[in-house]
Amino acid sequence: MTTSLSSARPEGPRARRRAALLVAALLSATTVLGALALPSGASAAPVPTAAPAAGGAADFGSMDSAVAVIPDLAYGGMVPVTQTFDGSGSFCLEVCSIISWDWTFGDGTGASGPVVSHTYTTSGLYPVTLTVHSSNGLTGTASVYVNAATYTLGSFTMTPSSGLLPLAVAFDASASVTNWDRTIVSYAWDFGDGATGSGRLVNHVYTTPGIRQVSLRVTDNVGGYQIVGAYVLAQDPVLPPNNLKATSPTKGAVKLTWTNRMVLVSELHIERCTGARCTSFVPIFVTQGTTTSFSESGLKSGTTFRYRIRVNDYLGNTGYSSIVSVKTR
Repeated sequence: MTTSLSSARPEGPRARRRAALLVAALLSATTVLGALALPSGASAAPVPTAAPAAGGAADFGSMDSAVAVIPDLAYGGMVPVTQTFDGSGSFCLEVCSIISWDWTFGDGTGASGPVVSHTYTTSGLYPVTLTVHSSNGLTGTASVYVNAATYTLGSFTMTPSSGLLPLAVAFDASASVTNWDRTIVSYAWDFGDGATGSGRLVNHVYTTPGIRQVSLRVTDNVGGYQIVGAYVLAQDPVLPPNNLKATSPTKGAVKLTWTNRMVLVSELHIERCTGARCTSFVPIFVTQGTTTSFSESGLKSGTTFRYRIRVNDYLGNTGYSSIVSVKTR
């Protein structure tokens, strides 16, 4: 078979121009599609100047963080109040872990551990802070407040609280307390003998004998108050009974009478010995300090007995009456 080359139509200038226009259009379309692949305002990424991190992942830095957590509860109560604080919910982000828990209780004390307890004995609003430490050296803190409350409470001391007349006593109400958000504005005293006073520190002199009930009213700035009391023993000097007399009204019987000269007498002891000149007295009866007579029977007739009365005051002091003798009928 013979192929005739003359039958193929040679490519002219117009055909070559159409091919060139087609290539240009394709290149233009590629450029537009490439532009649409980028966000508005973005630019093509620069050529990296360093190799990526090992494994091909980019390095964004560590996000480790120690986070202290205390439950958000209402902490507090009337003193003394014991509170338990739980920091076991504290945590560490990423690969670290919490290794220690340090607490401060706001009153100068502290403790360690995930769960701790503390007792508040004084009214106050105390900040409690937990600081946690992680295995890679990070720290985190959290805080709560404890409202340790108290009523307005009166308290005082007396120096001395007993003694012989005249008795000077110093009263001190410095131990009185009120809540941390209040103040004590008045101290009102009643000394129990008709006299009164005011102030945190006061003095009073007792000049009459008696067991005196002292009262203190402590009032705060919002009207809260408390009344407390105590006793002062104002002892009169030891004065044994006088006018002691002894009779034998019936066979084998003796009756004593006397006059008391003291206000505060703890006990009266009737003592007796046998014989006109005896000195070995023994107690035979104990009675209250207001008693003014004593009788006994069943004694041996025609016998001489001697009697005396011993007086005891409330401070332990003693005194003796004169001695009387009587011969039983």
